[in-house]
Amino acid sequence: MKVQDILTQKGASVYTIDVEKTVEDAVNELAAKHISALIVMDKERPVGIFTERDVLRTHLKFRETPFTAVPLCDAMTEKLIVARPDDELNVVMSAMVQADIRHMPVVSEGRLVGLLSMRDIIHQYVGSLRAELTYLQDYISRLEDAKHD
Repeated sequence: MKVQDILTQKGASVYTIDVEKTVEDAVNELAAKHISALIVMDKERPVGIFTERDVLRTHLKFRETPFTAVPLCDAMTEKLIVARPDDELNVVMSAMVQADIRHMPVVSEGRLVGLLSMRDIIHQYVGSLRAELTYLQDYISRLEDAKHD
């Protein structure tokens, strides 16, 4: 399965925030949208990600500074690890586990086209396992029926 397959199923909408905003703006956006990550944009270009983990790091780093006074660019994670739509899902999942990240922007030709979360990947694998389990249960049931014939 490819990254594009998940984006097609879940939709490619991504919540973003402008790099010029503050941490307070980002926290409010996370809370209002009930999400755990925002892609930080400089015009049309993704330049970072701001997650719930960054909120904690910011609190520890800027203890005496209100979030309204902390520029988002000082609190975001700048080093983006990205996926491409044609990447294999198992490769992306492995990269996320190795990097200890829960969100991975999907980029095509330098443009942000989606965001994968570890939750998206787990849902995909659980769905596949359920389908396989159903198939195996049906197969066993047919074998038991054939045994009684």
